[in-house]
Amino acid sequence: MKFFRRTRMSMATTALVAGTAMMLSACSSTDTPEETPNDSLNTSQEAPAEESVEIPGDTAVGEESQTIVDMLNADEDTTVDVWEDKLHPSFTAEVPAEDMVEIFNQNLRPAKPFTVTNYEGGDRQAVTTLTSPVSDPLDMTVVVDTEGLITGLFFGESGAAD
Repeated sequence: MKFFRRTRMSMATTALVAGTAMMLSACSSTDTPEETPNDSLNTSQEAPAEESVEIPGDTAVGEESQTIVDMLNADEDTTVDVWEDKLHPSFTAEVPAEDMVEIFNQNLRPAKPFTVTNYEGGDRQAVTTLTSPVSDPLDMTVVVDTEGLITGLFFGESGAAD
């Protein structure tokens, strides 16, 4: 039974990460609108910004979730070196760190800045809702093992978008 669960989790991890890349490339636009001097002052036509919530750092999954949000919002692209120590070998067997870097830098980070608008988590699994000015809300699911290594990472359409 343990083998079945691991195999199922590995196949799910691969499918979820691949799905993330396709979904986010459809949600985000590579075109940047021209900014006029009044753009930064005129917010009355935009929907009010959702209130930000804090990700608790008292669990390994909370710490990793916050670290991922920080990487998404960083000025610099993420690198393989950053991911190698965070990802469990079963994860990298299905999705190499190089692929994670490509997904983050080409498909996710262009939609920054992300704001955390909801967090629900336990000791080893958490779902964080992220909003962005250029994409629909996303739910980021992070799963860690007992050592705090990421065994699952998924970005999908948020239930908050309904």
